[in-house]
Amino acid sequence: MPENNTLMLHCDVAVIGAGVAGCAAAQAAASAGAEVIVIEKLSGITAHGLDVAAIGSRLQREAGIEIDPLEAARLIYAWGQSRANYDLIRVFTDRSGAAMDGYLDLAEKYGLETRLNDDMTARADWDDLEPRFRQFRTAHNFFPKGGSAPTSDKTVARHFVGMLRDDAVAHGAQFMFGCRAAKIIKHGGSACGVLVACPSGPVEIAARMGIILAAGGITENERMLLKWCPEALRADKNEYFPRGGNSGDSIILGRMAGAAVSRSGAAAVIHPVNFTPLGPGIQTSWLMVSKLGRRFCCEMSWEPIITNARLNAPGNEAWAVWDSRYREHVLRQEPRRAALLVGIEEKMESAVASGDYLRSDTLEGLAALMGVPADELLGTVERYNGWCRSGEDRDFGVPARFLSSVEEGPFYASKVTAWLLNVCLGLHVDRDSRVLTPADKPIPKLFAIGNSQGDFFANSYPVTCPGANNGRSAVFGTLVGAALAKGKTISGSLA
Repeated sequence: MPENNTLMLHCDVAVIGAGVAGCAAAQAAASAGAEVIVIEKLSGITAHGLDVAAIGSRLQREAGIEIDPLEAARLIYAWGQSRANYDLIRVFTDRSGAAMDGYLDLAEKYGLETRLNDDMTARADWDDLEPRFRQFRTAHNFFPKGGSAPTSDKTVARHFVGMLRDDAVAHGAQFMFGCRAAKIIKHGGSACGVLVACPSGPVEIAARMGIILAAGGITENERMLLKWCPEALRADKNEYFPRGGNSGDSIILGRMAGAAVSRSGAAAVIHPVNFTPLGPGIQTSWLMVSKLGRRFCCEMSWEPIITNARLNAPGNEAWAVWDSRYREHVLRQEPRRAALLVGIEEKMESAVASGDYLRSDTLEGLAALMGVPADELLGTVERYNGWCRSGEDRDFGVPARFLSSVEEGPFYASKVTAWLLNVCLGLHVDRDSRVLTPADKPIPKLFAIGNSQGDFFANSYPVTCPGANNGRSAVFGTLVGAALAKGKTISGSLA
């Protein structure tokens, strides 16, 4: 029973967190007829990034894009080195297409345009590369009609989340902003309510059908990062926003309720974010060397490959190196992205003037500017150029198309950045996203989705399916919310 000064509220479904996952859950549950209350400690909804992934959507079918959900599931699972929950991944790959079609219908209702993003985050011609580099066109963007989805805007997904919130409210969902969930209330071992700290005083919310944890991950909790993902602390900067939103709340609430933390290793989303004209590490594949002047990684312009290696390089420092034939190299690497070269000479001059790029007529001079041993750099370039001439990189296996020799001056170098965007580590769950105890027993009526859901990613964040984190957050939000409204789980058993 609540104390005398505690306000008592009742609902069918309580959702903790108003990000992608929480808003999707609220929309699905409310539109299915459930009474929903969403608790969010910040002042509004939260959204990050550009893309929402799905496999088998209407947009993909209309574009003639066919993605094998089994292959996608295998590749995501392989990135986690068999430490993730394959059945959980399969729920997403099998059911995301239908969920996305529902979002596309909502977009028409709320005046949003949609498109497949195969311009930057999902390359249109990487789906035939060998499995470790394969990338599918799964990225969906939502933006206002008549507008655009600029790739420089890191909150394009806010339109998608705002749409979900608006539809949830239209179906009667109540959002409590500026209120913090303090404790999961259990009765007879089952989750039945949430104790909430609000500016006006404590509130106890009784949730008849279930509680959904969607309060984010651990990206801002330094103690949790040190314990579960220390590599995240070696990134150049923590780019998570808004501040204060991703501090491990769901893990704290879950553990207090008897839950286990994910058994999969944390998957840090650390990308070589680079807004310069040729974006080494994210847009282009150049020779990369450590501060010792030695090559140290497979230089595919694919975020985890580059940054995972850089974080382990000597001194946590690395450089990209290329030559004056950058136009030729770019067109060979990304023949469908000639737009990268529009006004490139002026942009290159600007990058040199700002210090973002170093330039020298000789490799010896470039080495001096970089602060690396000239003899080591020269030897590295000679060996790398040999692989470029033969078309077979026997050191790291970069496909011939992406090998870009360093032969004709002037020569360029740029620091390889590493920005922490997110850390995927949540609570231990089953394929229905039910929260589990250390003994693998479900805690009745308690679910975790989004970054609060563990066991989906492991060890490293894959970009096999661009937009996968937003995608799995939305899809599991929709599936869990819709199921709970009927008193069931995703697979149909009683919640």
